[in-house]
Amino acid sequence: MELLEKARAMEAQGEHIIHMEVGEPDFPTPGLVKDAASRALANDRTFYTHSLGIPELRKMITDRYQQKEGVRVSPERVIITNGTSGAFLLLFSVLLEKGSTLALSDPGYPCYKNFAAMFDANVLAVPVSEETRFEVTEQALATSGRTPDLLVIANPANPTGIVYREDTISALDRALAKSNGVFVVDEIYRGLTYGKPTRTALALSDRIIVVDGFSKVFAMTGWRLGWMVVPDELVRPCQIVAQNVFISPPALSQYAALEAFNADAEIEHMRKSYEERRDLLLPELRKLGFRINAEPEGAFYIYAGIEQWGIDSRVFADRALSEAKVALTPGYDFGSFHAGSHVRFAYATSVDKLKLGCERLGKWLKTL
Repeated sequence: MELLEKARAMEAQGEHIIHMEVGEPDFPTPGLVKDAASRALANDRTFYTHSLGIPELRKMITDRYQQKEGVRVSPERVIITNGTSGAFLLLFSVLLEKGSTLALSDPGYPCYKNFAAMFDANVLAVPVSEETRFEVTEQALATSGRTPDLLVIANPANPTGIVYREDTISALDRALAKSNGVFVVDEIYRGLTYGKPTRTALALSDRIIVVDGFSKVFAMTGWRLGWMVVPDELVRPCQIVAQNVFISPPALSQYAALEAFNADAEIEHMRKSYEERRDLLLPELRKLGFRINAEPEGAFYIYAGIEQWGIDSRVFADRALSEAKVALTPGYDFGSFHAGSHVRFAYATSVDKLKLGCERLGKWLKTL
């Protein structure tokens, strides 16, 4: 966030910055969704809803799982949340306490551990690397030295863009079950995969908790709407917290989201655009000298090694912004394992901007 704020400050001074640090879609929300929001506003859908979300949306989500993937889920197990961040806040408040251990991928999405800190839980960072395609494996978990009470992975992953193999997820599920641990899969990027579709973890085990939302795939970041599918016994505990912390999810966002699953054409257009961007950026970065051994298969991120320049990633990202006018994210934002030797590129921006960003980086790198 510090680099983003610095980039914004530079823009305010008239600088032109190519943003490859922000993990936010650059597409507008689909028209069907915006029209539904307008109708909801005209019809005064502005009051509190049910604390677990409006029944129509919960049912629509389960219908989507059934129709697209043949997975049967009861709507009673679906909880609509204030973004996926709201989902993790509810889950962690119910599942973690002082002395609990949360296991996370390192590198990985940084906010998980920040939520854990709110509940005084221990964080077990599981180092991952190109050798395991940046996957947390059953073996890595077994050799970590501690048995976690809760494991959270993102699939597709941030910052690496890798997609977990199904046998890896199944093995992790069995390992957590043996120790009475809980396994959560964050699927916020699941609709953004390239090569082959990725099945929900719900298709592999009904023990797994899945968190998903409308922010990334549906280009609805500011609508702050997510969902999670939890076991029956966790519904009421999560609801009690939700009633006290959030009261209910945003009403207008929920009624608007009723049309989100009808916008498949726009969603597929966005997915293909991200794939085109990845296919442009990946070889260009390699030509420039970045090391990328584990190719991204989903989301809109590339995690690249910068070892050849012998510069710490914080310094590298700061100089790239100041000198090349290209904003990147240093590896330290995602953990500590090899953090100084990696940076993350986000290709949630246009092809023309990505090309210009690579041109600027190419000229700058020659000066190092």
